[in-house]
Amino acid sequence: FGVMAILAKGAAARLPGPQIAFVRFAIGIAACAVAATRLRLRPRNWRGLLLRGAFGGAAVLCFFLAIEHLAVGMATLLNYTAPVFTALWAWLFLGERVALGTFGALAMTTAGVAVVIVADAPPGGVALGTWQIVGILSAVLSGAAVATIREVRKTDGAWEIFVAFCVAGALFIGVPTARHWTTPTGSEWLMLLGVGVTSIAAQLMMTHALRDLPAAAAGV
Repeated sequence: FGVMAILAKGAAARLPGPQIAFVRFAIGIAACAVAATRLRLRPRNWRGLLLRGAFGGAAVLCFFLAIEHLAVGMATLLNYTAPVFTALWAWLFLGERVALGTFGALAMTTAGVAVVIVADAPPGGVALGTWQIVGILSAVLSGAAVATIREVRKTDGAWEIFVAFCVAGALFIGVPTARHWTTPTGSEWLMLLGVGVTSIAAQLMMTHALRDLPAAAAGV
């Protein structure tokens, strides 16, 4: 995911964030089509798959918009506050208990992120601007997506969940992408391909792990 963020920032120097996200999902759909020739995909929890796709697609859109308008380190830092929200979603909706030590670690992490946001603000400027809020929203949605994966993983495989993520994400981002499409150069296509390939590997590993890990632990 870290490599993906760096490549996305490089592409975002000229390309819109939603377009980068759409190409990422399109590459994911292509990989799913190849996998379907060798694996039998059997979705079961349709409601959970739909929610996973919707939360994940919205989270990716917000994350790539934040990358487009903020430094990649700041955008990634804000997105990676997702474990805080993953733990809350899993506690509220999945009934997973969160240990007191985990609450302490999450509180410390949140305080650290707040310090970085304030320190990054220009003198006399507002620390929490529009794109910082978008970055935090990506974390809220990402936390909901991870908690949903944890539930859906009880009935569906990693590839079925990944298909739902890519298809719902592409549909979610298709309209803004079509309205503001910018033709990539050769080097930008290479960066977009790198974004797609690294995201496939990262998503499948994360989804596979969530079969055995509680959502809060997996988020951390």
